[in-house]
Amino acid sequence: MSFLEQLFQVLDGVLPNRVTYGTNIVGVDDRPVYPFIIYQEIGDRVQSYADNKPAVRIVTYQITLVTESKNPTTEEELETSLYQSGFNFQMITEYVNDDNSVNRVYEIKQEEIRYE
Repeated sequence: MSFLEQLFQVLDGVLPNRVTYGTNIVGVDDRPVYPFIIYQEIGDRVQSYADNKPAVRIVTYQITLVTESKNPTTEEELETSLYQSGFNFQMITEYVNDDNSVNRVYEIKQEEIRYE
């Protein structure tokens, strides 16, 4: 199972059928359906080389929890699920949108080592 599949399973356990890759979840009237989680890969950088080939890469994933208003219960449930599943995450920012919904953004850095 790939890292993204594992991550999706954990996130979907927190908010079933409310998790999407890279885009908002909207209803019939194109308005957001709260709460939901967006996850995506946002970076893939070479950390070190061996014999002129990438040996270690750092892949960065972003998880955004979007709620209609501040929701500490859902935040704690998400953080507990990530922690119990062995994901090393950081909460990097939180901000209020124009419609007063709240985005809470997490980041996971995954090291990929390639042996040849």
